[in-house]
Amino acid sequence: SFSLFSHAFSMPNIVVIGAGIAGISSALAIQHKFPTAKVTIISDLFSPNVTSDLAAGFWWPYLCNFHDANLLNRICRDTFEYISRLVSVEDAGAMWQSGHVVSKEDEEIPEWSTLVKGFRKLTKEQLRELGEEYKSGNFFTTLGLEPTKYIAYATRQFLSNGGCIRQKKIKNLNELTDEFDVIINCSGIGAKELMGDAEMKPIRGQIIRAHAPRVKHFFCDGDYYCLLNSNFVVLGGTHDEGEWDTTVNEETAKKILEENVKKMPELKGATILSHHVGLRPFRSSLRIEKETIKSVKGKEVTVVHNYGHGGSGITLFWGCALHVAELLEKERAHL
Repeated sequence: SFSLFSHAFSMPNIVVIGAGIAGISSALAIQHKFPTAKVTIISDLFSPNVTSDLAAGFWWPYLCNFHDANLLNRICRDTFEYISRLVSVEDAGAMWQSGHVVSKEDEEIPEWSTLVKGFRKLTKEQLRELGEEYKSGNFFTTLGLEPTKYIAYATRQFLSNGGCIRQKKIKNLNELTDEFDVIINCSGIGAKELMGDAEMKPIRGQIIRAHAPRVKHFFCDGDYYCLLNSNFVVLGGTHDEGEWDTTVNEETAKKILEENVKKMPELKGATILSHHVGLRPFRSSLRIEKETIKSVKGKEVTVVHNYGHGGSGITLFWGCALHVAELLEKERAHL
């Protein structure tokens, strides 16, 4: 049977399914770890038409579960540190931004508070200024990463490292087992169909992009949010579990705008640029693990799954990509 890295002087032929932020980053991390490996990305959709493109690009752990808390914390930290390094890269889409996250519940200080800059709990007086309904809240400086800009940057890096890209919809992993020795599955919401994964479900998110130069801070209260990009703000949002409809609902759009203007008067007079709907790829637990499958001809193929990031794709993408590369390196070490 074939083993990954079985030949002393050859590297495996690796394919990544999916060209969103998880797919392109996994491919890049593998190239960093194994510079001589041949890496191909296969996807039916590419930026700016993938789910990642609709993300506000805000580093903040949200709608993500994982059984290994230590690994999840490391993944969050690795991603935060990576984005912070990208701030100095002009066209990578990374930036620092400050603002408020408030809640109608009494919430504990999150574990990630030591990662962000200047984290502080809001006083009762400060909360009251933001809204009588809030019981707890924090002010901090975190990172933003505009997904479309980053994916373009990462794709240039991937191609300059010798990577290949193909457009095709993969319906079964067996389509790839003859040509490739390793499959990295970053199919996002598509994993429901591709893997028959009943745990995958969409969480529909509707947003508005607006030109609002007077807005200088982000604001999020669990129901509605205003997040910063370099040329626009992203107003949200909805959290419709199990909803596949990607058409824009006009009533929802009106409500999103009204509620955000109530919280942030600086939004008055903002120019609406566009409306969008995306499907967050939610799973009861992030799936980042390795398995071995056999081709029809009996060849053993390593599969590493990396999907189910929920609403935390920007918070997890690079740490997950590094973990994918680590899982491959461990396999080589055990031979």
